[in-house]
Amino acid sequence: MKKKFRLTSAQRHALTGLVFLIPFLIGTALFFLYPTVTSLLLSFGDTDDTREGIYIIFQGFQNYVNAFTQDTLFVPKLLDSVETMLIETPLTVILSLMIAIMLNKVQGGKGVFRVIYILPFLLGTGDVMSQLISEGVDDQVLSLVSNNVIPREYIDYLSTDLLTAIDTLFGIIVKVLWSCGVQTLLFLSAIQSISPALYESAYIDGANQYEVFWRITLPMVSPMLLLNLIYTVVTAFTAVDNPLLEYIKQLGIEQSQHGYAAAIGWIYFAVILLFVGVIALIVGRYSRKVKTA
Repeated sequence: MKKKFRLTSAQRHALTGLVFLIPFLIGTALFFLYPTVTSLLLSFGDTDDTREGIYIIFQGFQNYVNAFTQDTLFVPKLLDSVETMLIETPLTVILSLMIAIMLNKVQGGKGVFRVIYILPFLLGTGDVMSQLISEGVDDQVLSLVSNNVIPREYIDYLSTDLLTAIDTLFGIIVKVLWSCGVQTLLFLSAIQSISPALYESAYIDGANQYEVFWRITLPMVSPMLLLNLIYTVVTAFTAVDNPLLEYIKQLGIEQSQHGYAAAIGWIYFAVILLFVGVIALIVGRYSRKVKTA
């Protein structure tokens, strides 16, 4: 007598997840995989303008070599993007974690605060954020020169370079606060999943807030810390005001240098992947160490 085929509980859960993934997999294959492969092939040559459709004239690694040997704009714009990411990513993650900890201490109205913190992210993206930044809103909100943040008689004693540096820092803080809504909610969900018994035991043993944060909160949210770091790095590299993305757009669309634009795009992708890999290695090792401790 043949045995009936039955799925285990784990197999049923895996099959359910696969069913929900099918639309995403189909969309990826149809609308992402083909353009990605075409872009990679195009980066090793250029399009043939004398023929209709996408016909690639292969030139080897010439586009990649030109990016570092002939193009005087690519490397400075790439370094500018990396510098911006290195400044904004730690600020965003730290402020998001601080805000999440403070929100977790709020007794009532947590749903209202969640909506408040997610609204800037929903409203300040894409063309809206691009328009706001082009009008200098991020630099004017906390500007010492344009606003009355500190009395005018004190500003007169400060040098122009110092005022510019402070205004630049304030502008970065405004952008960071504007874009940390998702990270804050992710951290908040991770903090709320921590068992209150851990905190109660720590306080009974005489631990203070500083010790509780470093020994309980931070280790317990380390998986979410990894996710937020990767998300923030990718977001910083793909921001609407990113100079390198605008440069790639100009080359590919306005100047019709499709092959060279594709090559720069893949170099930029490799740089992003490098930073994501380093973060995943460092924070992932810390997270695994916490689990085994």
